Amino acid sequence: MQLRDLAKYVFGLFLAVVLMVWVFRGTDPATLWGEIRNASILGLLLGGALNFGHNIFRVLRWRVLLTPLRRDIGFRPMFSAVVLGYMTSWIVPGRLGELVRPMLLSGREDLALGPVVGSIVADRVLDIVAIAFLFALGILTTPLTVEAAEHAALLRFGAVIMTAAATAVLVVMVAASVMGDRLARWFARRGRVLRWLGRAAVSLAHGAGAFRSVRAIVLLLLHSVAAWSMIAAGTWICIRAAGADVSAGTVLVILPMLVLGVAVPTPAGAGGYHGAMKAGLLLFGVSQVTAVSAGLLAHMMMTVPVIVTGVVLLWTEKVRWSDLIAAARRLRRLGDESATRLEGVS
Repeated sequence: MQLRDLAKYVFGLFLAVVLMVWVFRGTDPATLWGEIRNASILGLLLGGALNFGHNIFRVLRWRVLLTPLRRDIGFRPMFSAVVLGYMTSWIVPGRLGELVRPMLLSGREDLALGPVVGSIVADRVLDIVAIAFLFALGILTTPLTVEAAEHAALLRFGAVIMTAAATAVLVVMVAASVMGDRLARWFARRGRVLRWLGRAAVSLAHGAGAFRSVRAIVLLLLHSVAAWSMIAAGTWICIRAAGADVSAGTVLVILPMLVLGVAVPTPAGAGGYHGAMKAGLLLFGVSQVTAVSAGLLAHMMMTVPVIVTGVVLLWTEKVRWSDLIAAARRLRRLGDESATRLEGVS
């Protein structure tokens, strides 16, 4: 293990500990354990199943994004790449799974790396659009408590910024995809560093090629909303199973907070997700002990099914853990690979 990687592990673990200390602060352990013991096991299992099941729509969306590259990619290799990518993100700090997913599929299906990585960028942008849409729906349909109302303007502003940024990135990617040949020729006449960056950027932009089709855009948006609706539904059921009496709209309102919590570079989003859940539920009048319990249980039902399924896939797909880490490090060679494969996807 390189020193830099070790530093990331240590920092991620340290950050998780600090955040979890804040999450548990002021919570009586005995009362918390009582809340956890009284949680509905059936509700937790249902919520976990819905949360895990959203990966079906994620795979379908990814297939649409990769249609300009190749149409006959099978469901199984894509599903395996998605789950193994998430498993890596849950275990290794730094969201390394975001790199594992495209690189694993690229290597196993002999696909150009640049456009596949670009499809993940477009994939994440679509996530932001879907989250912003569901958040707006939650704001419009959910009565806000005094505490939540005080932060409503900030939450709305954040949703607007996320949507605007996502739209801007998509527009740039589509434009670069359409003008790929001209951009490639222009960058080819520039200096070494700019030429490398240009090749990588143009190759990544091919991941948004599906946005040239109106039908593809409709499918992408439908799959995105369906996926995040399942995540929201699964999270809501887990929260209810933990004893928090909140509406489904409440989860839509705090969904951006939960996503930001998961994005904190700790193993499995530990601490960040729990802190976001606690802060969000407290805004809607849920007691602290129930909010902490809901965070712990919802996080468990979000991560454990992925990790268990990922371990099974490592065995059935004959993939070694070291292969996943090595695949993520291939990103450092993206510029060189883009240069040799760009003609095949232009």
